[in-house]
Amino acid sequence: MLRSMFLLLLILISLCVAACGTVNTPQLKPEAVQPDTNASKPPPDLGGQLQRSLENFDGKTGLYTKNLKTGTTFGFNQDAVFPTASTHKIVVALAIYKYLYTDAAAEEKKRYDNNINQMIVISDNPAFYRLLDDIERKKPDALTRVLTDLKLVHTRIHSRDAFAKYGYHSVTTPYEMAVIIEAVYNETYLGKELSAILKEELGTTIFNEEIPRHMQKVKVLHKVGELPGVQCDVGIVDDGRDVILISAYTTTRRAVPYASNFIANISAKAYNMLRTK
Repeated sequence: MLRSMFLLLLILISLCVAACGTVNTPQLKPEAVQPDTNASKPPPDLGGQLQRSLENFDGKTGLYTKNLKTGTTFGFNQDAVFPTASTHKIVVALAIYKYLYTDAAAEEKKRYDNNINQMIVISDNPAFYRLLDDIERKKPDALTRVLTDLKLVHTRIHSRDAFAKYGYHSVTTPYEMAVIIEAVYNETYLGKELSAILKEELGTTIFNEEIPRHMQKVKVLHKVGELPGVQCDVGIVDDGRDVILISAYTTTRRAVPYASNFIANISAKAYNMLRTK
């Protein structure tokens, strides 16, 4: 009996000691709860989205865009050389108006006006070649003089040297073609009257699949260009508050809709990125 009571007492003492030891043992620090970063992450910035779109293009692309009101710019391969396709028709119009038009007779001026209208509005190639022929007969250096006037170092129009070097007779860069259309828009090169004529034609072109596609209820002045494997567009988006210049060039092995869709999409991104909110 006494032995049993003694054993029970020893068990009770052992339990008390074990409990005290557990209470006094340092407790492990609980692991910190990791925040849900995906839930609080802000959406990517518009500049980043545009940059990734340009980097992911299947081919070669270049972009120069500028808010003409604020001076803010964005460029990607803006100094890379591309075929002009039909965007060089703007330069031909400048050469005619700057170096042939003033001294022309009234009937000749009327013909120039009509050919330039057809060349810009519907991108008529016969009208382009008629004007090019006039330049070569009457003022062979007119195109070169336009490029020199605007301080363009990479652009070449109807040039044998360009063909030998690049495989195309007319080449430019996104930045230099932007300089050309900005001079038209700002009326700094031709003056108010002739610039107004050219701006009206650029604003009524029949091609609206690239820069203008996603521009709802805003004015777009632009000139597209297309050759096999080449798609480009240069223009001005005027929404009444901001004036956004966009100059986009591409070369790719993909079918035409791919590059056309690409230019339309990056134009919308560039516009949204640069316009004032």
